[in-house]
Amino acid sequence: MARPAPIILSPALPSELLTYIIQQEAYPTTLIICSSRAEFLTHLISDVQDTTRRPPRPETDRNALISSPLYQVAIARHIRMVFVPTVSHLRAYLSVFTNEDSKVPPPPDLPSAHTKRQPLLLVYGFLNLHRATSEWSAQGISSTAASFVEAARRTGFQAVLVDFARRPPGQSEGDRCGEEDGVGNSLPGTEESLLSEEVTVLSASAWKAGADLDDAAWTGRKVALGRVLGRWFRYGQGNWDMKARKI
Repeated sequence: MARPAPIILSPALPSELLTYIIQQEAYPTTLIICSSRAEFLTHLISDVQDTTRRPPRPETDRNALISSPLYQVAIARHIRMVFVPTVSHLRAYLSVFTNEDSKVPPPPDLPSAHTKRQPLLLVYGFLNLHRATSEWSAQGISSTAASFVEAARRTGFQAVLVDFARRPPGQSEGDRCGEEDGVGNSLPGTEESLLSEEVTVLSASAWKAGADLDDAAWTGRKVALGRVLGRWFRYGQGNWDMKARKI
């Protein structure tokens, strides 16, 4: 059976991402969160509180994460979560990633739909982790992306990237329009500003090292993020607007 291609999904709020994983994904899905545990929990609590303060929409009256059935809460205990606060931590973890040393046991009596899905190796906040560092470049991002895709391929997981949502609270998916990245892939509207953003080709250290060369003019050239990531990933729209399922 062919393995699904690595994919980058539209940005998600913390509660949206967790709800999606609990309801949709298979053991032994591993979620790598690009922040400290304390920082992520702060964002998650703020997100859930903000959601519960908004006027209810017709299809749901509570945040899906809060109203999850008990079996979904049980499944959540069997999802491996890892926190990586820096690019170096992420690369080091990916270089030795394996599911064999996981202490997270499989959930009992999984619904049949869960057993048929391929587990995910999902990195949340990939681009934000690189931002404002010396690795915020095509060279730095590509280096991490290559390690990520290789780790997923080696272990039989599907590589998935999801970044933090930038949309204002309450904005609907229908308010977004799509475009294409630099290599012809269709982009959901949420990524337009993010993936059209430009980064330098070389990392800061490499750029400085070559600054005195006679032909160094190209070292300061910039390229769109969509073109950089399009080499490794396909683009898709995340199904974040989900309700808790009842059984």
